[in-house]
Amino acid sequence: MTRATVRTHRLEKTDTGHYTELLYDDGANDEVLVCAAHGGQVEPWTAEQAIALTTRLPSASCWACLGYDDQRKPFELWHPPSSSFSPEAYPLLGEIADRGFETVVSFHGLGDDRVLVGGATDAETKRRVSDRLETAVSAPVESVSSGPYAGVSPNNFVNWLSRDGAGGLQLEQSRAVRDEERVAVVGALEALRSDGVL
Repeated sequence: MTRATVRTHRLEKTDTGHYTELLYDDGANDEVLVCAAHGGQVEPWTAEQAIALTTRLPSASCWACLGYDDQRKPFELWHPPSSSFSPEAYPLLGEIADRGFETVVSFHGLGDDRVLVGGATDAETKRRVSDRLETAVSAPVESVSSGPYAGVSPNNFVNWLSRDGAGGLQLEQSRAVRDEERVAVVGALEALRSDGVL
């Protein structure tokens, strides 16, 4: 088995910041991919969650984009919709675009005090993830299959990166959850993977 390595690719540079793509992968894994497309200061703590979960699972890859800027708002600079990420614009994403991962987990930020469990994965999986997260965090947790944060579009990278477009799990989390309870979220997802839910 090939050892996984971390590689980065600078996507953009500003006078006071940068936007960088990151891939941790062994070139062959197709079991689990953990993502944070809006990491760094764009949606704080999502990349840290993605990296932490990846390193706690036996077979997982991680893809993230990290945006930092000292003067301008990274969210305004580098927050494309999840349906607009393409292998052509993100070269490291292109390297895994056709892999067909069994499970893809994507960490996101949410502006209100909730956790939303979405993606194109089946309703039972979302329900079980929601139930586990309800015991791990203090914010309300909802399973969603419609609406602006449901993440069910086939154009959403969390879905098209998964095998047959059916293994995407998108987590939208409040700032407080990402900041104060991120370790609990990662632990809950690790347990769900160990239990065969993810």
